[in-house]
Amino acid sequence: MVRAFLFFLLVMVGSPHAGEPEIIKPQDFVTVSKNVSASMSGTEKKVREAAVRVRTPNKPGHGSGSLVNYKGLQFVFTAEHVVDDPHTAIYLVEKYGVQKLGVLVYADPIHDIALLYLPEKFNNIEGIKFEPYSRVLEVGEEVTFSGFPSSHQLMTVRGRVAGYEVIKPGGTQMVIHTYGWFGSSGSAVYTAKGKLAGILWGIDLEYPSGDTPQIIEDMMWVVPIKNLKIEKAVEMVCENFNTGLRACK
Repeated sequence: MVRAFLFFLLVMVGSPHAGEPEIIKPQDFVTVSKNVSASMSGTEKKVREAAVRVRTPNKPGHGSGSLVNYKGLQFVFTAEHVVDDPHTAIYLVEKYGVQKLGVLVYADPIHDIALLYLPEKFNNIEGIKFEPYSRVLEVGEEVTFSGFPSSHQLMTVRGRVAGYEVIKPGGTQMVIHTYGWFGSSGSAVYTAKGKLAGILWGIDLEYPSGDTPQIIEDMMWVVPIKNLKIEKAVEMVCENFNTGLRACK
């Protein structure tokens, strides 16, 4: 039943009789220049290349995500609140003027982590092999992420773990000193050595006077990737798509 439902959604989004997805001109979201400095590390280049924009069809706003390869499957790692539309399980994944359809196969609202599966892979973007960091990063450790804050094109930034906060029921969260804005949510945060450390899901807020929040754009909240149960996403893919890949054997 789940398989039939996901297949139906995938067909409906791509069908000319189901209400065409909005036509987005390439210049609306393509990075103007792919040139990067030679001083950028290999990890930063890979993370930048894997970064994608995630959108809900026919709706404003967007989030960020990262292409990640696992056992022959190509996923988009993002934040759960980026893909929490109750009316669809299909989302648009965009990079370099190309759009692919991503199917929601994993959603964890408690830890704000979600995975989209790409039945049709990007041909020109390889993605990053899934190599998760097994623990919470220590204060002072360097990190990097790439995403699409606000209306900006692709941005790559560095940062450091500044501290931790514990929230209920999500548990320990890393707070990193870097830069971000609305639209950065869902960016995959990597260590300097290329290990996936977590998913950026929030910007820091302060309430200096009453109920009016003040945004602190250089403090980002990141959920540790150790909270992800990736085998649940693989199970959903294998149940709903005839992939014939080793992940489903």
